[in-house]
Amino acid sequence: MATTLPDVASTELATTTPERSVPASFGMEAIEHHPDWPLLARLPMRLTAAIPLPGFKVKNLLGLHPGQIVVSEWPGSEDVPLKIGSIHLSWSEFEVVEQRMAIRLTRLA
Repeated sequence: MATTLPDVASTELATTTPERSVPASFGMEAIEHHPDWPLLARLPMRLTAAIPLPGFKVKNLLGLHPGQIVVSEWPGSEDVPLKIGSIHLSWSEFEVVEQRMAIRLTRLA
């Protein structure tokens, strides 16, 4: 049986750690206690780590070719925000692990 979730924007948050907060109207302190958690836990989410490229235009996109380097104004020493949609989850840094790109979480948002 599916549970109708209240509008989170108009609901007071429970006083727990920020990464585990759920609306107080759920009557629980952690999302893992929600009756639909087994289903919710399996929902696919797209994580995004984005570095802004101000001034990048369609013309630049169409002119890209293999091996080309696109320079950003993002400082190499700055952590990169990690998001799901518009929700900022954490800060991260890029790593190479066994010839694959990876992201190391540096702190929670």
